[in-house]
Amino acid sequence: MSTKRAHLDRSIRPDALIALDTSVLLAYLGGGELTSGAAATIIDGFVASGRNRALVSAISVTEALVRPFRAGSSSAVGTVEAFLSSFPYLTIAPVSFDIAREAARIRAATALRTPDALILATAVVWSAEVVVANDRAWERAVERARLPFSIVDLSSFADGERSQSG
Repeated sequence: MSTKRAHLDRSIRPDALIALDTSVLLAYLGGGELTSGAAATIIDGFVASGRNRALVSAISVTEALVRPFRAGSSSAVGTVEAFLSSFPYLTIAPVSFDIAREAARIRAATALRTPDALILATAVVWSAEVVVANDRAWERAVERARLPFSIVDLSSFADGERSQSG
């Protein structure tokens, strides 16, 4: 087992519900980012296997589809949509009143952008134990807003290798 995989195993306990930030989805789907290998370990190794269930905010659906739509690539749009709608153990969470309200509380405490606050609020309302992101500022935001989960920052797993996964 690689040291990266072992560290992720320690950071995300089996059966924990994990919330995935858009950056994780993009690293996984793109496959060429420095964090793509770690994203693939989580999505293919933890989620697809059923080790962990994963949660994605509907906001991340919007963010993940911008590039393919902007490029005019119907095949890329279809790939992203197929992944999001049919990947095993992955749930898309709609933005509800409770999530919007919690996002307002998070924004007031942290000054995060609305999309980021909505993603974190989704994790709160759905009782995620871990949020996987690629943003070091989120760790400070979690502390400041006293959010009930830990952050796994993919950038700490970037090793300079380009992945072919995703």
